[in-house]
Amino acid sequence: MAVCLSFDDILQLGTPQLARLQQVGDSFGDVDSPGACEAFTKQVRLLEGFITQTYGVAVSVSKRADDLAEVAAVWEHMGTYCRDALHTLTRLKDKYSYCGTPALYDLVLDYKLACEKRYRSVMEEMECQNQKIPAGLFPATI
Repeated sequence: MAVCLSFDDILQLGTPQLARLQQVGDSFGDVDSPGACEAFTKQVRLLEGFITQTYGVAVSVSKRADDLAEVAAVWEHMGTYCRDALHTLTRLKDKYSYCGTPALYDLVLDYKLACEKRYRSVMEEMECQNQKIPAGLFPATI
């Protein structure tokens, strides 16, 4: 049986991971509570693994895409996921500053910026493909 997943399907698998990180982060009133940092660090590592792996999938999918619109959509959606992750991490990085959160925040920010750069590059390429070559720019062929 052949099963086909879209890139959006893969990204949706990470939505519960963000919610779980937030839930674990909110479940402890104080980072010094017994087990708080350990439980939160586990969630940080799981999210880091998901984002790193998903970014790799985005690279692979964009290389195999049939057209530039598909490539742009991949980078736009990956960037959106990174923004959502940053939003969650922003609320938790100060509370859990010794549990790996600042490093994950920096990593996700790097991925988000890379996604935006790739998206802009693809959009520029699409725009260039649609421009007409000005008459007289190249010598006429005989």
